[in-house]
This record gives sequence, C-alpha cells and structure tokens, in this order.
Amino acid sequence: MKLLTATLFAALSLSACVATPPVTPQSLTLNANQQTNLRTLLGLTPSSAFTVNVLDQNADRQLTPGDIAIMYGGIANTETSRRTLGVADVTRINAATGLSEAARQLQAAEAKWQQIRPIHYAYTLQRSCFCTPEVRKPIEIRVFRGKVQQATVLPDGTPLPADRQASALTIDDLFLKIHDAIDRNAASLSVTYDPQYGFPTNISIDYERMMADEELALSASNFKIASGLKPTQRQ
Repeated sequence: MKLLTATLFAALSLSACVATPPVTPQSLTLNANQQTNLRTLLGLTPSSAFTVNVLDQNADRQLTPGDIAIMYGGIANTETSRRTLGVADVTRINAATGLSEAARQLQAAEAKWQQIRPIHYAYTLQRSCFCTPEVRKPIEIRVFRGKVQQATVLPDGTPLPADRQASALTIDDLFLKIHDAIDRNAASLSVTYDPQYGFPTNISIDYERMMADEELALSASNFKIASGLKPTQRQ
C-alpha cells in the first residue's frame, strides 16, 4: 500500500512539473473593409503581392489591441515583418469605408508629392471657417527646405501678424491635417488633390456631426516652384 501511494505521489508530482504547451494563436478572419484598411495601414497598395495575416493573441475571436499583423511576401511567401496592433491601429482598421478610401487616396497623393517635393515653392492658402473675415483672407506662403520662409496676407501683401503665424502652413502641414482627421475618425472628410504634384487643393473636415462650428475647410492654389528665386528672411 505504501509503495502504491508513493508511486501515485511521484506520478502526480511529475505531471505537475510538465509545462503546459503554449496555445498557438489562431488567425482572425477580417471582412473586406478591414482587410483594405489593414493593408493601407501597413503601406500596401491594392495591387501589392504581399499578403497579411492577423493572429488572435487574446483568443477572443475579434480584432483587439495586442493582436499581431504579419506580412508575407517574396518568392517563398515567407514572413517579412510583423506589427503588434495598438488601439489607434484597431480603430483605423475598423473605420468606415469612406475613411478607408480617404486613407488610400492620401497615401497615393502623398507618395506623388514626396517624389516631386521641391526645395523652394510658394502657394496661396485660404481658410473657410466660422471665424473673422480677417482670418478668412488668403495667405501667400513661401516655403524653403520644409519651413515657412515668408507669409503675406492678400490682397494687400502685408506680413502675416505674429499671432497668426501658426496658420501659415506648408504643404506637408496640409497632409498632416488629413492624417489627423483620419486618425480621429472624423465624421466627414473630403479632399481633392493636384493631379500633377499630389498636394491637397481642397480639404473639408467635419470632426463631429453633432457639434456646431468646428468644421474646417482649406484651399490651396497658385502653386509654383520657386527654385529660381533667392531665399529671403521670414518676417
């Protein structure tokens, strides 16, 4: 009897020491809109040959922060990169189709702009908002090496006041406005882009449908590459 008891005790002790094998995360099935948003998030175009798989790290059978997106590609279709999804990532992947399309257009336009992006350029920016007439006046902006060099208020050509310098935006700043609207899941976003250079020519954002007077509209016009002009000091 003692021998049997000792044998059972040893067997139980041995089984307790054996580690439970880790559970292999299962792949999540995403709908078409989520797939499109995920590929956009990872910088993939619709025609890209890369594939993406999402592992359900939390085993909850739904897309949640902490899940892992794995990209596969190459001749052997092997793993090329992986990304642990955060809260903002999941929000973008689950975004409505309209914002997904806006993100795709933004990616294509921004890529075109980055290919051309002149060192020295000038353009006119005008804001439409629930603000004073002075703020709605167009601003002629000159940019050199990514920084605003000079900003004047039209039509009189006076320097932009010091307290309004933040409203003198570069083209890159306009792209950031669009990125922000998508990241914040804006209720409405409409953008048109210049077919040659890719920069936004018109931006219309409504962040909250139920909130008044927070809409923003920006228009960019009279764009010209100013590489032949001598840089001047910003006023």
